[in-house]
Amino acid sequence: MNTSQPVEARPDAFVIAGSLLVVCRAPQYLSELSRRGLKILLITPRAWQEEALRAAADPGHPAAAVDAFAFVEGDVSRDNSYLPGVVSAVHRWRETYRIVGAYAVGETQVEPTGLLADALGVRGPGLRATRVCRSKYLQRWYLPEFGPDSLTVPPEDRAGVDADTVSYPVVVKPAGRHSSSGVVCVEGPDDLRARLAAYPAHETVLVEEKVTGQEYSVESLVQDGRILFASVTRKDTTDSHARTFVELSHTVPCGRPDHDGALLDANARMLAALDFQDGIAHAEWRVDADRRPYLMEVAARTPGDGLSVLYELATGAPLEPEIIRIALGEPAHYPAPVRVARQVYLEHTPGVLHDVTVDGFGVTPAWVGEGGLWPRVEPGAADDPPTLRAVLVHQDRGARLGELLSSDDRAVSFFIDAPTVAALDALEAEVREAVTLHTAPDRPEVPDSVTHVLVGYSPVMLAKLDSRLPAGSVLVLEEPAVIRARGIEDLADRHPCVTAVLPAPSQDETHPERITAAVPRPSRVRAVVPVTEYAVVVAATLAEAWGLPGAGPKAARVLRDKGLLREALTGTDLAQPAWALVEGPGDVAAFRAAHGGEAVLKPAGRQASLGVRLLGPQDDVTAAWEHTTGADEPALRAQYPGTARFLAEQRLRGPEISFEAVLHEGVIGFTNITGKNVQDSGHPVETGHTVPAALPDRTREALTRSLAELVGTVGFRTGILHSEWILADDGRPYLVECAGRLPGGGITVLIDLVHDTDILGELLRVLEGRGPSEPLPALRGAAVRFLTPAPGRVEAVTGADRARAAEGVHELHLALAPGDTVRAVTSSWERSGHVIATGPDGRTAAEHAERALALIDVRTAEGEVR
Repeated sequence: MNTSQPVEARPDAFVIAGSLLVVCRAPQYLSELSRRGLKILLITPRAWQEEALRAAADPGHPAAAVDAFAFVEGDVSRDNSYLPGVVSAVHRWRETYRIVGAYAVGETQVEPTGLLADALGVRGPGLRATRVCRSKYLQRWYLPEFGPDSLTVPPEDRAGVDADTVSYPVVVKPAGRHSSSGVVCVEGPDDLRARLAAYPAHETVLVEEKVTGQEYSVESLVQDGRILFASVTRKDTTDSHARTFVELSHTVPCGRPDHDGALLDANARMLAALDFQDGIAHAEWRVDADRRPYLMEVAARTPGDGLSVLYELATGAPLEPEIIRIALGEPAHYPAPVRVARQVYLEHTPGVLHDVTVDGFGVTPAWVGEGGLWPRVEPGAADDPPTLRAVLVHQDRGARLGELLSSDDRAVSFFIDAPTVAALDALEAEVREAVTLHTAPDRPEVPDSVTHVLVGYSPVMLAKLDSRLPAGSVLVLEEPAVIRARGIEDLADRHPCVTAVLPAPSQDETHPERITAAVPRPSRVRAVVPVTEYAVVVAATLAEAWGLPGAGPKAARVLRDKGLLREALTGTDLAQPAWALVEGPGDVAAFRAAHGGEAVLKPAGRQASLGVRLLGPQDDVTAAWEHTTGADEPALRAQYPGTARFLAEQRLRGPEISFEAVLHEGVIGFTNITGKNVQDSGHPVETGHTVPAALPDRTREALTRSLAELVGTVGFRTGILHSEWILADDGRPYLVECAGRLPGGGITVLIDLVHDTDILGELLRVLEGRGPSEPLPALRGAAVRFLTPAPGRVEAVTGADRARAAEGVHELHLALAPGDTVRAVTSSWERSGHVIATGPDGRTAAEHAERALALIDVRTAEGEVR
């Protein structure tokens, strides 16, 4: 119907579209429009109708500025589902108002808003950009040079996907959703088929190559097809330790100038290909090892989460007024950042949210819940010290916190800013320590059959316990992220001794007492066993709480941090290398210069030689620092704060050994000394072990005295110690490090072969409180040698049968096959197999292992391996 009111008499109006919550959490859009005297017309999904009308009646609510609402039906996962309602609403409005601009604040209304902007002749991204930005499969179609290899799977074609021909891993994602909903990494064909079948019948799905590398986003203000401002945001997501891609932090600007140029160039070319005209673009990218940017997706709207807040904290100026200016065709500009700002989302243990507290910063958490408004986060001056600006709780008290499968599952975030990235990193660590999520876990029912609780997962240990313990007698506690990453949800089906694997905070060394709230004490429990390096502290805490034998929480904490161990032993008679905690390449370089041009750089809390670097006078300290600080085991280690410490140590030379000892109430019983072979490179990874180590009596006596000093100093009570030593030129054993759990690298197998014992059984004996273990003589020798072929793609593996049949060989294991990729050995995890052999003594066993290993030929293709 036409109105009799002439066009020139109609009031000027501006259409804002998106979720009511998203619009009202950015109230500067509304205040900027009101300041101009424009009528504000809001299009929002019908689900918000009741809340919108109630909020509009509240003069203190941002929604009170809205002059007219249109509530539309639709589903963001269905193409064009909102469009009819939007067209109908704007058709009515343009008979009453002269619409001078339109903008989609959130993802749900991007495409309808772009179409109405085109029809009304107002500023917008343009039809191509609008349509393509709302569809991930159209982004792959229009922008093939920017994205990873991809397969578009419409609903009717899902059954026809040949999952066996796909090169894994791949990322599977719905084409129309947002907030990382439904996006998951898939490792194999059975999983892919199951994932595809699980999506709703109407959804188009992408299956695409997984790009490994740092994630970023680029925010661009574009006017008349020209980029007037662009900046790179660094992102961290759950894919570092899980199969999901939920964003955990954003940093503005990104602090990686080595990636900025390539990202900004690729982003500009991508926007040009879209013919993007007016508005803001939010494009997500990953940069691979070759520094090539890959487009993950691009949106034609304001970035989500708190990125708008971060830009204001970093620049001192809000984004919203400039976006409105662009939409109205007014000259716009935006300043460069003068500070670095970050929003961090904290991961949580599943359970019921009880409270959130902040210690020591004078900041009270703001409980904004799922639908509440955010408080105004005011920017500071450019030269302000590092500052915690706000802590937000995104769930309500009593909410049940589950796994992080999408952005909506996150519970707590905080905003910080600082003059430099280094200062920001330091502040983040402090705030993480200060913020505590208090959750009450759903305490599971534990069967009465449980007698042994294993903290951490080891398939080798469980295989042994299957033949030792009754069915259903073992409860395994493991981090939820590790359970997912290692695919052990069905552990009870694989091992008869296991009754269940229970998701629990098994690696939370900052708050290990949380384990007692998460796990009820089994009525018949006899032992708590620390299985993995990262579970030692929690296992000791749980044993203490349940009144069972264990290492003791204090000793466990010292053994888990090489820096704490060094501090504890300083001033004792026990020899150790000179050392210092280091916080950057400059500290490492200074330490090296003060110690003859050589140093060892290592993480304080890792295992398997991960991140350890031997530095000579000419080695690049910055590259070594990046290697060491970047070393991680995302499938084995949960991402708890406060664990990233690094040491520089004096570089010692001499034979290396390890000393294994079973203790009962602080008294050393069974002992074993293992000789070690270490590869000759900047990465001191062990290439072989020999039991018993050939040592003179005086050295064994010195080691025994040193171990007793170590036990007394740290207060270790009951369990097993695996200590590593270097026998230096001065004849003294120098402590390298010490772990409070069973040794790895095949040493337990060697011990059992040499001493005719069962070292796991000895450990269980003392942990069950059945008395001390006894010393045992070495009856023969045993040795393991590890396979470390040249890096490259494996073309052939031969000689395994001959090696298996060689003299003295007890076990042969190959962890590679033709088609696999061999990488340079920088940690124990990159070794490609092993041979275990026996002999009348250690020297002969070692010769047998080395001869057998020499029979195995691994031919690899030349070329760079990443």
